[in-house]
Amino acid sequence: MRTINRPGVFRLLAALAIGGGGLASASAQDVPVTFTAEQAERGQAAYRANCQDCHGTTLDNGEFGGPPLKGGYFRGHWGVGGLAALSGYLSLTMPPDRPGQLSPQVYADLLAFLLSSNGYPAGDKELPADPDAQGRMTLKR
Repeated sequence: MRTINRPGVFRLLAALAIGGGGLASASAQDVPVTFTAEQAERGQAAYRANCQDCHGTTLDNGEFGGPPLKGGYFRGHWGVGGLAALSGYLSLTMPPDRPGQLSPQVYADLLAFLLSSNGYPAGDKELPADPDAQGRMTLKR
């Protein structure tokens, strides 16, 4: 029996209700997204183990046709709103062969790696695994 990552479901539903998919609006607080370099490194290791086959070694050259996770596609699809939409989508649908089966911390680490790969600067605080805290963060620059 497969379990569903309920926080991921709620994040995705909230993001869709707020702003229509990947283009979700940030919450009123517009808290800047934060993560550490160490967290992004953990995320890179998790990416290699769980995401690389579909999205590729450079996040845009996957063997199985996963969409680019960096550059213009990422900015256009995810970089205009809140982190909740991306976080919810990731935790609800990825990896495709076992969606929602990674731990909340691994999903947060993966997000940190994706953000780092898209030019967001690392800071001194880790990206929280808590969906409520993530829901207050914006990807707007």
